[in-house]
Amino acid sequence: MRDFLDHLRRALWRAFQHDAFAVAKGAAYSAILTLFPAVLVVASTLTLSHTTAAFVREISYAVGRILPEGTASAVQEYFEGEHPIPMKFLITTAILTLWTATGVMISWMEGFRNAYQLQKTWGLIQERMVAISLVLMAGGPMAFASFLVAFGLQIENWMIFHAGRELGMYILLMWSLVRWLIATVTSIAVIALIYHNGVPRTQPWHRVLPGAVLATAMWFGSTVLFGWYIRNFAHYDVIYGSVGTAIALLIWLYLISMVVLVGAEFNALRNPRFLFGAHSELKATEVPVEEPAKRK
Repeated sequence: MRDFLDHLRRALWRAFQHDAFAVAKGAAYSAILTLFPAVLVVASTLTLSHTTAAFVREISYAVGRILPEGTASAVQEYFEGEHPIPMKFLITTAILTLWTATGVMISWMEGFRNAYQLQKTWGLIQERMVAISLVLMAGGPMAFASFLVAFGLQIENWMIFHAGRELGMYILLMWSLVRWLIATVTSIAVIALIYHNGVPRTQPWHRVLPGAVLATAMWFGSTVLFGWYIRNFAHYDVIYGSVGTAIALLIWLYLISMVVLVGAEFNALRNPRFLFGAHSELKATEVPVEEPAKRK
C-alpha cells in the first residue's frame, strides 16, 4: 500500500511536470465538441427507427448514471425531442463526430509520449489513422457497457419473471453485481487498449493494466465527487447562464482526461526500463542527501 501511494504521488507530480493540465485541456475541448453531436446522432438514429419513445426512460437512466449528477439533463433533452433530422445532416454530423473524437485521442497520445519520454515519430496522417482506429475499437465495448447500464433493468425483470419470485432477490443481487462488474471490466479494457496502442512503441498488456485499473477507479470516484460538488455547492448557471451545464460537462471531461494521463504516468513509473531518459529524470526527482563534510 505504501509503495502504491508513493507511485501515485510521483505519477501526479510527473503529470504536472509534463504539462498534463494543458494536454487535458485540449482533450476536454475536443471531447465537448464530440459529446453533443454524438448524442444527436444516436438520438436521431433512434428516432428514425421509431424506438426513442419506448426507451426514453432507460436512456435517461443510463445518461444519469454515466454523466455526473446535475449535468445529465442537457443530454437527456436530445432523446425527448421528436424533431426529424435530414439524413445528409446526420451523416455529416457523424463524420465530424468521428473527427473530433480523434482529437481527444491525439491529445491523450501526446500525454502518453510525454509520460514515456518518447519522441513523436508518427507523421500527421499516421497519427490520425491510429487515433481513428482507437476510437472505433473503443466505441464498441463502451457501447456494449452503456447498453447494459441502460437496459439492465429490463433484462433483470425478464430474468425474475422467468425464474419466479422465490429467486427474485438472488437474481436482483447477482445481476446488479454482474452488470456493474462488466461495466468496470469494459472500462479497464478500453483504457488498457488505448495505453497499449497509443504510443509509437507498443506497450505489453500486463504493463498497462495497473494504470488502466487506477484510471478506472479514479474515473468513477471523480465522477461521483464532481456530481456531489455540483449538487451541493456549484452554481454554474448563475455565473455562465444558459451554458452553465455545458461548462460543468467541460470541467468533468477535463478531470477525466487528467485521470487518463495520470494512469499513463503511473504505468511509466512502474516500468522504468520502458521509459526513455528515465534514469536522469527519476534521479532528478529524488531527494538529495548531503554528504558529510570531510575532515581537513
